[in-house]
Amino acid sequence: MNPMLFMPSPRDIPDVKKLWHKLPYDKFIVKYKPQLESYTNGREFFLKHDEYTHLIICPDDLEIHGEGIEQLIEDVEKYDYQTISGICNIDESQMDTYAIQPLGSCNYKNNQVAVNYGAWYMKEKKPIIPENNIFEVGHSGFCCQIISRELMKKVSWRGATRTGINMEGNFDWQFSRDCNKLGVPIMVDKRVFGYHRRTEQYDKAKIVKTGKINGYSVWIKDR
Repeated sequence: MNPMLFMPSPRDIPDVKKLWHKLPYDKFIVKYKPQLESYTNGREFFLKHDEYTHLIICPDDLEIHGEGIEQLIEDVEKYDYQTISGICNIDESQMDTYAIQPLGSCNYKNNQVAVNYGAWYMKEKKPIIPENNIFEVGHSGFCCQIISRELMKKVSWRGATRTGINMEGNFDWQFSRDCNKLGVPIMVDKRVFGYHRRTEQYDKAKIVKTGKINGYSVWIKDR
């Protein structure tokens, strides 16, 4: 297995970036580009480079550790999952609510993921996160998501919400909708936890969405 880390990055969060340098995998980082352009660049680059077997999405507001990636790779190699991720907190104020939703609870006809109370798995309140380390979910918010090359070729890789030309969002929700349509289980391993810095530099991310900042891409060979 030879994964490529993909970092769509409109922000520069120090506690996240310092961990990237410790991850011993090749990386494709797209800086300061709107989501659709960023995700399109990442997919095209990945599919062009046949040496990579899996793409791993590493959001730029999520602290990701090497041990977590190693665990997810072990899961894929052992069980041949087409996609699996870890878990993370919804935001800094909700540490016991996780960015994953129960299997069977999602309405994939909606263009936006449900955000009401009780939609997300929680530590001590219903719906309580399962006791098993690995389980299937209806939706995962790209918590260090591993995706096989085969699946990357099949999914739409677009945003579920489209507010204008080249203005798309909710890529993780659209990915979950695509997996549901394809009959591909979305697995998570709760042993892999990433701290989600959702509100940090949020204003900078909004500015990048306008396309007024010159973006660029960089390929780093670390393996």
